[in-house]
Amino acid sequence: MDEAVQLLSSRYCRHPLKRKCTFPETGICGIVGRVRHAVLEGLYTGLRMSIKLIAVLLPAAAFVFVLQQFDLLRPIAGFLRPLMSLAGLPGEAGLVFATGALLNIYPAIAMLVTLDFSVQETTVIALMILICHSLVVECSVQARAGSNPLRMGILRLVAAFVTGIAAGQYYGLAPVDSVAQPDTFPAVSGAAGFVQDLVAWIQSTSATIALMIVIITGLMVTQRLLEQSGLLRRISSWFEPLVVLFGLPRSTAFLWLVGNTMGLTYGSAILIQERERATLTPGEIDALNHHLAISHSLIEDTLLFVALGAGAGALVLPRLAVAAVVVWLLRLMSLHQRSDQLCEN
Repeated sequence: MDEAVQLLSSRYCRHPLKRKCTFPETGICGIVGRVRHAVLEGLYTGLRMSIKLIAVLLPAAAFVFVLQQFDLLRPIAGFLRPLMSLAGLPGEAGLVFATGALLNIYPAIAMLVTLDFSVQETTVIALMILICHSLVVECSVQARAGSNPLRMGILRLVAAFVTGIAAGQYYGLAPVDSVAQPDTFPAVSGAAGFVQDLVAWIQSTSATIALMIVIITGLMVTQRLLEQSGLLRRISSWFEPLVVLFGLPRSTAFLWLVGNTMGLTYGSAILIQERERATLTPGEIDALNHHLAISHSLIEDTLLFVALGAGAGALVLPRLAVAAVVVWLLRLMSLHQRSDQLCEN
């Protein structure tokens, strides 16, 4: 694949795999040449980005498997009970949140459907999980894109609890006595079914990786085609006023759209690529990462909880608002640091 891209690029481009090409301006040959170059370059970049993400995701997924296999989430859930109480949620919510935060949304939903939560309680815990889920995997991916993983994890945890407590107050949920509230979930089987669980984990992880390669490669090809046609700039311009309102630079509009529709992992794949291409500064990438840490995958993930009775607006608008506050605070802190440096000089 690399040789094919290099060969095609060398025919038309002064620098292989660069965006400035000398294809004919008009005619079928020029159009076909630009499309072929965009597709091959997108395939090459997509596969390369997928390999980089797999190198990050596999160790993180293995760590999560160990947590789940040996029931290490239950002590963490017990530690979270007082905070759940402040949000007006019963003790079982601690295990649901811990599962979502360290594993992913789907097992958390599987737990949630077994509980007799009100619509308001479901909305609050859903909002917290949507802000803070898959921490190990997604923070690792954001680290590859250029942000501090520990800071991203702490940011999401703090944002989830602050937003959850505020939402609980808004819905009038009274603090719950967190003492002597036994979990209603059965204990896991431990090591008895380890081999079966390991096989199932390998199968599901392999399927996820295969799907991820297909989606990331498709995204890269689509991005290259949109760039060649000029549509990327037009689509991005539609969202530029919105990202400016969120405190982000206009150059992040397309990446913001990908992250908030496709999800954080796929958005980070393009972020890694843009970082290598030096089309965004490290500060711009970090600002977008702060926003996407709070608000991403606004469609699919939101609809999963809407199916349980939560309101779509109550799950989307708070995340966008909190993400905007986080980015503006980040910008203010950066300005303050610059002013201090100027004063020292």
